[in-house]
Amino acid sequence: MSKEIFVIKNKEITKVFEETTRQYLVGNLERPQKLNHFKDNKLEIGITSYKEPNCEAPHYHTQAYEYQYIISGETEYIDIENGKEYIFYAGDFYVTPPGVQYAQRSRPGTTIFFIKSPPGDDKVVIEPSKEITAWMKKVSE
Repeated sequence: MSKEIFVIKNKEITKVFEETTRQYLVGNLERPQKLNHFKDNKLEIGITSYKEPNCEAPHYHTQAYEYQYIISGETEYIDIENGKEYIFYAGDFYVTPPGVQYAQRSRPGTTIFFIKSPPGDDKVVIEPSKEITAWMKKVSE
């Protein structure tokens, strides 16, 4: 382990979001990304930033807890199993535990800081029902 402080400057983070919507700051990542990141196998930390309306396909995680803080904008979740809807605004913090099946839609200008533990690609995509597909289409309204 290095005894040197690792830094990613704001200008690097800002520039990369001109081309993409999600980048990791920390993790032992298998997929390449544009932003230099701190390699760590204990957790993943990243930022998601949407300039346009966006939907995240219905899914759940088998092991990971996702801790999220809304920096700006608004994002909505729907619990696939019980239909409960959640709306999160700038300044809100929430946790999605493993096994919770959800879909997400975000307004333009939404930026989310997230931490995922344990790390790894444990996402299981779910085929959306007609109702969930209709819910997801409302993101641009």
